[in-house]
Amino acid sequence: MMSFTTLGRRVTSATIAALLLGVLLLPAAQAQQPAPLLSAAPGKSGGEGGTSGPVNVTIRAATKENPYLGTIVGQPHAMPTGDDPASRCIQLAYADLSTIKDAPTQMVDAKIQPAKGKDPAICVINAFIAPQIAFRMWLPLTTWNGKYMQNGCGGRCGDFLPDQCEIQTLRGYACLAHDLGHKGTTYDNVWAIGNIPAEIDFGFRATHVAALAGKVITERFYGKKPKYAYFIGASTGGRQAMVITQRFPLDFDGVIGGVAGGSVPGTVPGARGFGLGSLLFVNGKATLSPDDIRLAHAAVVARCDAADGLKDNIITDPTGCPFQPKELLCKGDKTASCLTQAQVTVLDAVYATGFQRGSELGWIGAYVAADSSAGRYIPRTTDGYFYPYSWVFNDSNNPDLRPFKKAGGKFIMYAGWADEVINPVGSYSYYETVERVIGNRKDTQDFFRLFMIPGEAHIPGGVGAESINYLYALEDWVEKGKAPDVLIGRKLKTIKRMLGPIILEEDMRADNYLYSRPQYPYPIQGRYTGKGDPDDAASFAAWDPASQQWVK
Repeated sequence: MMSFTTLGRRVTSATIAALLLGVLLLPAAQAQQPAPLLSAAPGKSGGEGGTSGPVNVTIRAATKENPYLGTIVGQPHAMPTGDDPASRCIQLAYADLSTIKDAPTQMVDAKIQPAKGKDPAICVINAFIAPQIAFRMWLPLTTWNGKYMQNGCGGRCGDFLPDQCEIQTLRGYACLAHDLGHKGTTYDNVWAIGNIPAEIDFGFRATHVAALAGKVITERFYGKKPKYAYFIGASTGGRQAMVITQRFPLDFDGVIGGVAGGSVPGTVPGARGFGLGSLLFVNGKATLSPDDIRLAHAAVVARCDAADGLKDNIITDPTGCPFQPKELLCKGDKTASCLTQAQVTVLDAVYATGFQRGSELGWIGAYVAADSSAGRYIPRTTDGYFYPYSWVFNDSNNPDLRPFKKAGGKFIMYAGWADEVINPVGSYSYYETVERVIGNRKDTQDFFRLFMIPGEAHIPGGVGAESINYLYALEDWVEKGKAPDVLIGRKLKTIKRMLGPIILEEDMRADNYLYSRPQYPYPIQGRYTGKGDPDDAASFAAWDPASQQWVK
């Protein structure tokens, strides 16, 4: 009897014969079993009351029991033929989408996620676009609002960010999230080494082809094209938003891009927040201790907080803050209330990079840990590998948005003045450059508006009124022509579910915020009028820092 070794096991010819016999008999045996999909209650589609749990139909499901059958088993049972939402969901697992132009797609699986509480019944699919862009879609079975949503990623991506889509399906969106073309951890760069296709996918291709595939699948499932298509993302997702408006102006009707990161692997460290690591943590030691950093922050707040007419620990215009580090210079020995000359020099260098006065508390943990050891971002400053195609990571600064404007697109961009990772100067400098290309502010703000949020750090949790329903504003702009002249930001007490600019609607309820502030399109600022409740946005008005006058 012949035998050989495979996958670490000894397999005999008799075993192989038995396995092949099982393959031949498998379809007939499965045909005798009722498909889980058909167990739904009469008159209802799967997941809306008839199933007790997810119905998961995977074209590879039959290979789980025996890996030797992986290439010959085929599909586990016949494709359902019904036209109800649940049947159409399972049919997606069998769809041939390899002919989508520029985005050949392979379906992996489809399942019904039953309704639970406020969460509607969802068709969840997994798929990938050749060669390696994995994505997941959430398709409401019966509550679709007729629109398509695509969410951005964070860090180096390398996996899905499901929370955004799961929140958006509550509003009825068909939603897609993807891994930007590779598998990895949030912060590793190893995937890019010697992998030029993956670099290009990360840089721009993945966001575009995911939109192509996502809209085709949405149309296939619902039988009609989505009425509107939106993109929303922050950090790396904000960079994706910039890329999509610049390179692919026809992909989306409306785009939201927050705290946009334009520089990633292989770039000059000073171009992004990680450059602070080379200033705040040198040769294994912190140049400023957490107490020193808090001292600097307190001095900045004491000097500049009231410039907007209200002492609230929020610096509305850090670019106008006159605080100078030398004000903290020790006159003698180092004490808890002063800085050495070397530390003053470091603080000067930090502000010179463009990171703003008022962002200091964000440096603690990010670059200097609570015990003065290396912060969480320090390892990301030591990547010395040269990335041949690193230009694709940074190619998100083209200010010519005229094609996007001509296509009728609307773009809301936002950034935090206290961002400790992404230099806020990059955001307003980009907007100002776009304004010069377009020709004037009016024509620019007809389609593109930037909101600079006082007190907002890279990850929400600072002092700013940073929780804003950006999507509501974008929908009104795209669908009703109502431009966002002012957004109301809130400082929430608790946040149950949030990811970047996506916030659970119930978290925005009136009894769950400490204070509110109006946020105006850059360069206009919100200022306290001197009357009324300082915790209420209604007590603030628009102020033009250039003319030093109220805006009527």
